Amino acid sequence: MAISIILPFLPLIFFSSFSSSTIDRLSGSSSLSVEHADEVLTSPNGVFSAGFFPVGDNAYCFAIWFSEPYSEGNRTIVWMANRDQPVNGRKSELSLRKSGNAIITDAGRLTVWSTDTVSESSVFLYLHENGNLILQNSEGGVLWQSFHSPTDTLLPQQLLTKVMQLVSSRSQGNYSSGFYKLYFDDDNVLRLLYGGPEISVYWPEPWLMSWEARRSTYNSSRIAFLDSLGYFSSSDNLSFMTADYGERFQRILKLDFDEEIENRRLVTWVREKMKQAPEMSSWIEMIIDPKLEGKYDKGRMEILLEVAIKCLAEDRDARPTMRQVVEMILHQENDSELV
Repeated sequence: MAISIILPFLPLIFFSSFSSSTIDRLSGSSSLSVEHADEVLTSPNGVFSAGFFPVGDNAYCFAIWFSEPYSEGNRTIVWMANRDQPVNGRKSELSLRKSGNAIITDAGRLTVWSTDTVSESSVFLYLHENGNLILQNSEGGVLWQSFHSPTDTLLPQQLLTKVMQLVSSRSQGNYSSGFYKLYFDDDNVLRLLYGGPEISVYWPEPWLMSWEARRSTYNSSRIAFLDSLGYFSSSDNLSFMTADYGERFQRILKLDFDEEIENRRLVTWVREKMKQAPEMSSWIEMIIDPKLEGKYDKGRMEILLEVAIKCLAEDRDARPTMRQVVEMILHQENDSELV
């Protein structure tokens, strides 16, 4: 089964011009205002930006994104602070406190997010060239960093540990926390869990023993990482590399949106029914909506399901082209008419 994680990439380009007003660090008692959303923190290499990002009508979240949009007006978000509590488009801000804390407040001055840090010396906030947002004091101590509080994305050089988890977004346009999370379970295995009304393990397949899924439970370090060349490795013996491994791209490992994972869950459920009932007529009856009360053409239904299953093959190269799909349907239809 294909894991519901995507590995998109962007060309590794260093950017020198921006439409926004860039800031290299936030220090003292300074702040970033949502009303000046064009003022953003920028990494030294220009690849990453951090600031208030619009997530809805008069709703903003403080986020980190690739400075260069992947298409007109669309940016790749890699981290969000207040994804589940957006702030108003007026009078909201991210500010540094003399106490050493960084906070986001809304129009009513309510604190919706904070680093929960304390420092006797002055602090400053900056964006590292690897995309890590870091709060540091004047003595060089790191008080907080976004790499330790991921949302749905893992960047190269960022570790996923036993105290962290990636949580999906609800949909492509809804960045709030979804129902799926990638985390290390108590048995040291990296799992994808559905945390909805009925909690269930989605990946690896729950009916498999760890060793059957080629996972190891003996390494208790519970750590995973993605490198800049496209190689992912986990302490439970899971590893894979991208087809373009070695190419110089900006890569991320990102949990898919809930709705996309749900589509894959449906495919997995159908495949389970197929294994339970080898005879096609039997498993078709198990997946067809009972409200139809058997009032459908079983022959045509078999044809459509056979084609659909081929189109959803785990190996993308094994999936038929649209032309082949049409040919298969027409061929099957002609055969059924001759019978």
